[in-house]
Amino acid sequence: MSAAKVLLISLFLIAGMLLPGIVWQPKGSFEVWNIIENDFPRNGSSEEKMTFLLNYAILAPSIYNTQPWRFNVSDGSIMVMADESRWLQAADGDKREMHISIGNALENLIIAADHFGYNHTVSYVPGGESIIARVSLQPSAQAPMDPQLFSAITSLEKSSPSKTNEVLREQDSVPQTADLANIESISTDQDIRVFLTDDPDIKSRFLNLTLNADQVLYSDIEFKSELGLWLSRGAMGPTGVQAKIDQIKVAFLDRVPDQIEKDSEIVNSSLYLGFITSQKNDAESQVRAGQLFERIRLLSSSANLSLQPMNQALQAVETESEVNGLLGEKSEALNGSFVQQIFCLDVVGPANELTPRRPLEEVLI
Repeated sequence: MSAAKVLLISLFLIAGMLLPGIVWQPKGSFEVWNIIENDFPRNGSSEEKMTFLLNYAILAPSIYNTQPWRFNVSDGSIMVMADESRWLQAADGDKREMHISIGNALENLIIAADHFGYNHTVSYVPGGESIIARVSLQPSAQAPMDPQLFSAITSLEKSSPSKTNEVLREQDSVPQTADLANIESISTDQDIRVFLTDDPDIKSRFLNLTLNADQVLYSDIEFKSELGLWLSRGAMGPTGVQAKIDQIKVAFLDRVPDQIEKDSEIVNSSLYLGFITSQKNDAESQVRAGQLFERIRLLSSSANLSLQPMNQALQAVETESEVNGLLGEKSEALNGSFVQQIFCLDVVGPANELTPRRPLEEVLI
């Protein structure tokens, strides 16, 4: 990028901080978290009921909180689609994390449908550019299969334990064997599997890859500009002037030392690393990996565990090819050759702040 272009961007960002109307204003709302279960329109039309379920789908996590999804409700089904305008081309060149994010939302939708009395059938659209999957719903009299997962959708980020991880560990509040076994066995899909490890060698090698990826990513002006743009829109929480300040910090300051310190603390203090693998590396596999990841995230919350995504080593091309080698022979045993999602698992510490969500009306088409 030329010096003139860097200067132009600098002036644009500074002007945006001083005159907020010049750049995109923060979008999204915190109000969507206040879903009242009793508001489900039991006497409403089929379309109204299915639309209500999407209130839970949009609470799913996504890469940098971009929320790259859209939905269409009609004829007893819900079309789940990609919002390509929210694809992060610098951080997610192969759209892997966009597809995983959409899988997160799809899983929330399925869990909510089960809770409100629907059987479901998911049809994936192979090779579809925008349409990811069709969810067909049929009323059912069966009791919900996963009530604890449904509750976790809205309670996950609202919990605020007052004790730190260190205090919890002193009280022996560590993950129980049964909880870990439940997480590892939660997938019934032979093509999409999860592996947990506390192997210090794997953790050390993974940390080195993560720190190398931090160096690569935060040395890339395109990556920093993209991340700064989403910060300016309030995607990460702070809004207004603070969001513009955060944008300028990312774009023009050396954030590598801070990021390395943060990621080192997360990996070193976590009890387990988790890897979600797939046999194939296509869009459908990535969406299904996202579904499994969201189910694990909700199950972890129900077991008083915290889960932190750690995908930097997959985002940087220079380290991505080395990630699969971390699992060695275990990768073959998992019947998966491609790592799609990595996370750290720990006891519950201080809760994350709520992040804004796009209003439901904005994602309906």
